Amino acid sequence: MKRTILLLSFLALFTGYSLDAQILEEKAQFSEKARGSAIFELNSGEHIYTYEPEDGWYKARKKVFLKPADVADNRLSAGAAFYNEEGAKIGQALESLRLYDIDTLKGFRSDTRLCAVVQGYIFETKIEDGSVPEEAISKILALKNRSEQQELFAELWEANDAESREFEGFEAQVIYETDKVSSEQKDFRLIVVFRGSSPYTIITNGHTIEVEKIKEFVEDGNFKTYYFYKVSESQKEVMEDIIYTFLAL
Repeated sequence: MKRTILLLSFLALFTGYSLDAQILEEKAQFSEKARGSAIFELNSGEHIYTYEPEDGWYKARKKVFLKPADVADNRLSAGAAFYNEEGAKIGQALESLRLYDIDTLKGFRSDTRLCAVVQGYIFETKIEDGSVPEEAISKILALKNRSEQQELFAELWEANDAESREFEGFEAQVIYETDKVSSEQKDFRLIVVFRGSSPYTIITNGHTIEVEKIKEFVEDGNFKTYYFYKVSESQKEVMEDIIYTFLAL
């Protein structure tokens, strides 16, 4: 009974998710720094990219579409609207904003748009529980029942539009850095490598997971690799191949 209740509570975290993480629980304002003044806002249900939290605050990014008339010298004017790719309004600037990764998208006749990334800080209570992938995986790994783990991993892959690929007897499930950059090509955020049905290795790109009983931990620049089993040098080479396979060119 206890395991059933725990499983249901985890499943509730993923039920109803759209693709990609992390999800805003309600309409939220983002500040220029932790505990700073508000600079923009996004609608409830929008997805963002989060960095490592500090004291409950996440630096976050969001890919948005903009009207060229609202942008000058890589800054967005106060009051300007954010749109999604389909043209629906998803938020707005509250102050003049610095823009990152600006691309011009040529449209039919005068329908030229800009695609850019905005950045701000948000407190953890504004983000849906369980929608930060590293935190979700830490909770899944804490479960002892393998079938429960498998079911929750499947939910996580679906919620984050994960890509699956085979590598020399291993299966890699890959979550990308959605909303971090404006380009279509993205680096991986998180890779879980399975041998059979068991997690064999977890690789993150600038993020930390909480996990017990690992055999080896390797940190190389932004990449953090958690090995759950003793690995040979040839298997480590496979893991390196996996890392470079899922980096943007």
